Amino acid sequence: MKRIILTTFILLNTAGLLTSQEISSFLEDVAQNNPEIQSYHKLLEARKTEARTGLAPPDPFVSVGYMPGKGEDAGIKRTWSVTQSFQFPTKYLAQNKLSKNMIILAEQEFEMIRLGLLLDAEMMVYDHIYYSKKLEMLNRRKDLFSQIESAWEKMLNEGEATILDYNKLMYGFATLKLELSRTETFLSMLREKLSFVSGGKNPLPDFSEYPVLEPAVLDTILEEKRSLHPGWLIPAAEHAVSLNEVKLARSSSLPEIQAGYGSEIIPGETFTGPVAGLTIPLWSNSNRVKSAVASAGHTLASMDTRILELETKVKSDFQNSSALFQSITELRSLKGKTSYDLLDKALESGEISLTEYFLYLEASFETEEKLLEIENEYYKVMASLYDHRLP
Repeated sequence: MKRIILTTFILLNTAGLLTSQEISSFLEDVAQNNPEIQSYHKLLEARKTEARTGLAPPDPFVSVGYMPGKGEDAGIKRTWSVTQSFQFPTKYLAQNKLSKNMIILAEQEFEMIRLGLLLDAEMMVYDHIYYSKKLEMLNRRKDLFSQIESAWEKMLNEGEATILDYNKLMYGFATLKLELSRTETFLSMLREKLSFVSGGKNPLPDFSEYPVLEPAVLDTILEEKRSLHPGWLIPAAEHAVSLNEVKLARSSSLPEIQAGYGSEIIPGETFTGPVAGLTIPLWSNSNRVKSAVASAGHTLASMDTRILELETKVKSDFQNSSALFQSITELRSLKGKTSYDLLDKALESGEISLTEYFLYLEASFETEEKLLEIENEYYKVMASLYDHRLP
């Protein structure tokens, strides 16, 4: 007996390990080949390039003048100059810091979208497992109904059952066949979607069993999400960008320096030498600092609120997963006590009536269906809790 239990334990855990490896391999295909992720990656590169634009000083300004005189003794006046504008160093430092933080924000927003698409793909995998198990369950019921149909047809001919009882059985059989057909269609459509999101380069695994999951630890999940999940990092990145925008707005209030070299040539005389200038920002930066400060205050105020919302959702999902796991345990226990053979024997021996037989049968079916639904919901909640560990 110990050897049988040990062998069963090893087989179950090996199956769970293989299933986890299949799902991980599939999600890696999604991360590498998903068309939407590839599209957003190109958008990320565009945003990073845009963030690096405008960091250098403005281009040099070259001017040339040709001015003929109007009087008889007036000659031709020629001028030329080359000037270069420079901002104060603090503005260039602020621009570079803002550029780096905007790139960080763009990368985190891309990662948020990528994780969302990967999570959707994982949810579809669990839906595939759900429909596979449901299809298996419906096929077992179909075999059961086929056996009951022949037995009850004999009972009907012998007068042991009424036509109403037999019609009720056949109505349930027809409903079962319809649900079986619909489930097969859903499963086929789901496999097409899974093939699309993974790029369609590799064959899809069977996805018929759920993986073995480690118990969820709330403190560990919260700690990992705070340091790894882009949804938790984006508010801080947005606040950093807004602070850099405040520094840039204040630096823009400083004068702009212009330096260059010019020449003025008239008949018999030439004037050549350096030129310098200074812009005085009186109106161009009006209210920019106030606007940037207000925006920074908003991001700071919303940052803690958004983090609190995320923590609340994780705690809610954690409690939900615990309740679902308990329900799964109870329903599996009820399912293990159900035996169709014992039900048939009880009917044959007269311990239960036909009405009670159908009630027991329907209750058993409802329990089995509810178990499948709760299992699917449980694994989806767990996937949401551990989405920061996606590849």
